[in-house]
Amino acid sequence: MSFIYIVVISLLTLSSCINSIRWERIAQREHYISGYVTKFYFRWVRLVPFNNIYFFIAFVLAFLSLWSPYPAIVLSIVTILTPTGLGYKYRTSKVQTTERLMRLNITYYLLIVVISSISLFIGYGYFLALLVNLFSFYVYDQALRLTKSFEKNSSQKYIDSAEKALKIFKGPIIAITGSYSKTTTKNVLSQILSQHNKTFATPESFNNRLGIAKAINENLKKEDEFAIIEMGTYGFGEIREMCSWVRPHISVITGIAPVHLERMKTLENILDAKSEIVDLTGSVIINGDDPLLLSQARLWTAQKMVIDCSTTYERAAVYVDYKNEKHQIFIGGDYIGEVSGPKILQLSISLSVGVMVALEMDVKSYIQNINTLEKTDHRQTILKGNMGQTIIDNSFNSNPISCLASLDALQNIETDGMKYLITPGMVELGSEQFSYNYEFAYNASEVIDEALVVGFTNKGPLMLAFEDNNIPVKYFKNRDLAVSYLNSVVNENDVVLFENDLPDHHP
Repeated sequence: MSFIYIVVISLLTLSSCINSIRWERIAQREHYISGYVTKFYFRWVRLVPFNNIYFFIAFVLAFLSLWSPYPAIVLSIVTILTPTGLGYKYRTSKVQTTERLMRLNITYYLLIVVISSISLFIGYGYFLALLVNLFSFYVYDQALRLTKSFEKNSSQKYIDSAEKALKIFKGPIIAITGSYSKTTTKNVLSQILSQHNKTFATPESFNNRLGIAKAINENLKKEDEFAIIEMGTYGFGEIREMCSWVRPHISVITGIAPVHLERMKTLENILDAKSEIVDLTGSVIINGDDPLLLSQARLWTAQKMVIDCSTTYERAAVYVDYKNEKHQIFIGGDYIGEVSGPKILQLSISLSVGVMVALEMDVKSYIQNINTLEKTDHRQTILKGNMGQTIIDNSFNSNPISCLASLDALQNIETDGMKYLITPGMVELGSEQFSYNYEFAYNASEVIDEALVVGFTNKGPLMLAFEDNNIPVKYFKNRDLAVSYLNSVVNENDVVLFENDLPDHHP
């Protein structure tokens, strides 16, 4: 083995290890689901200009390296620099160096080093190290697969501790899921119950297995009288597994929408996955305006109490009407009272009242002393910008339901100034992503004066729809550039809607 071969294999191995800085960001932000590092790699190759050319060049260099070691040296540099746009520095949020991430990286490094060593000692030279370097994103996904079972088993002690705490908890446990408004409904219910009772609620969007366990272990107190737990899912069985140890008394399903359609494929699959929350509960609170949920509820009524909560149908078990920042509450057609709050809370108030009805609580005594219910941050939050402009911040997450609500909020603001939209569009919509984003931009064209499209992910459908409707539109690689442009043109009478903000591992 010549010295140049040893140099090449060392460079290829080092290059593969350096790339872990990018792959770990994707893995952590995609909840350590194997396969997504590869999926996002090719998303950057497909969507960002010239990356497909760079990918082809990398293949050519790999092929030429079969005859000469020098193209392999160039390849080790090319794979560090590409795909362009997916950099080593974070823009939106810092990668959290957890013990899990460190174990994952060590596994990845071991794979890289072991494969390179095998290549060297069995007489393949740098060939296997070359393949690993070219497909290091795929190797990182294999590290995720290898560590999956260990991570689940090693974290079981936290689940056992949380389960033990819930077993001695005396109050009702309310579990909330759905495609949208989970966090808002949790926060609204917590605000209402906290008027008279000590209430535990999982913080922010801690809605997966370990997040829920962590919240319970750290924050559930003996004196708490209610526990509200938000549950999210990316596939079948996740909510059923969480419910097996949370054991909720009441389940709430806020609605079914094409969120995570990329992972779940169909709305029916989303409905089935969310419906797992019903299996162990005695009472089910549903969004009565959702036809999929109403149809599914027929399967539950024989064994469970089902309470339909509506914002449109006056004859629902719970109906909430909204006018002029006031939510009027009706139970079984009888007027109970009203609470103040923005329109975005209408469904969440209705579902919260449904929970109280299931618990046979005196709703009127709880709502009569509430001045105003507060929204969750980054959900149609109204702010004032540095230039005096009005900002509607709906940047936390977007789906086809919330987008329509945001446009409605923008339309209802009267101004003689301009109305701007800054958006990267919606993601995780699978084969329907193009059509949903085109439809969103088409609807937005009826409301806005200028659009600022951010990122490559949905550039095509958004730009096309705005141009088809003769709306001035500008494109920016990231949100910071869009905001910089906006600050140079915005006036104090203008209104700006921020709809969604994608993490920086999205193109």
